[in-house]
Amino acid sequence: MTLPTDDDRGLLTVVATMRAKAGKEQELRELLESLIPPTRAEADCVTYALHKGAQDPSVFIFYENWTDQAALDAHLGTPHLQAALPRIPELLDGDLVITPLHRIA
Repeated sequence: MTLPTDDDRGLLTVVATMRAKAGKEQELRELLESLIPPTRAEADCVTYALHKGAQDPSVFIFYENWTDQAALDAHLGTPHLQAALPRIPELLDGDLVITPLHRIA
């Protein structure tokens, strides 16, 4: 198995975790899936992969790799993400948790 960080430990990894409100799972999934094509087209996006909980289908997690913090900051300001962000809180049970990481091993 290989990961983008195998070749470049300087990449910024981000894990974005959220839980859909009961009955809002499909709506949240569709919104999150709509972000994938434009985000993957961003020049400094290395990985942008959406996951759903295997045991809890209301949990959604993005696993992301960016060239650096500036690339993530640029992503956060893109029109497609800015259009989606106001809708996300109404679909979530709890907070969107964004965890930036640096690979060490």
